[in-house]
Amino acid sequence: MVNSKSSKSKIEETANNIIDFITSRQMLPGDKMPTEPVLMEDLNVSRSTLREAIRALSARNILEVRQGSGTFIAKRCGVPLDPLGLTFIYDDDRLAIDLLDVRLMIEPQTALLAALHATEEQCRALVEQCALVEDLIKANKDYEKEDTALHMMIAEASGNRVLSNLSYILHTSVKKNIVSTEDALRDNNTLVYHRRLVDAIVRHDATGAYNAMTIHVTMLWEFISAKLNSKE
Repeated sequence: MVNSKSSKSKIEETANNIIDFITSRQMLPGDKMPTEPVLMEDLNVSRSTLREAIRALSARNILEVRQGSGTFIAKRCGVPLDPLGLTFIYDDDRLAIDLLDVRLMIEPQTALLAALHATEEQCRALVEQCALVEDLIKANKDYEKEDTALHMMIAEASGNRVLSNLSYILHTSVKKNIVSTEDALRDNNTLVYHRRLVDAIVRHDATGAYNAMTIHVTMLWEFISAKLNSKE
């Protein structure tokens, strides 16, 4: 009989060895892993153990298995989809306020750094993404995904990889903000301050970018805070 505890231990050991394999070679998101036979020989494990280890690392957002193409380093390598457990906090309005508190601590400074460090290519991409969000809003279409992408692109333009990962973790607040504000601020906030924010980054105006992001997030905070106070 196979000892389930030793089997699990072998899978965990193999998963850790795969992580060592990745880090020792300084592999990056998007890089392709070697084939199964190569890894089996290199790690000295069976096919079933290797596959279970890869499945475990996929669940941790370290690896991504693409059917027919192979196994790759995940885009957000090692960053879980919901590390803060936000899915299981059910009071959306209060959670939105908590998230906005954190965003006010982080995002204005992120915008400032983006204005200082954004490349020409990143600036062009931000202008295009901002226009896409505007077009969706004006067409009365769902813009949450593209709004989130814009904020993540600003974080990436900051040049700070920690901020980029934090932005990925906090992106769920965009949807919660839209729900909590009943999308009432999209015309006098999202449309206006996204454009001011991106324009400031493109001009490399650090103070302007900082202020635009601060106002953008603060208006959301004040709206939801007033809504909560009216319930008390």
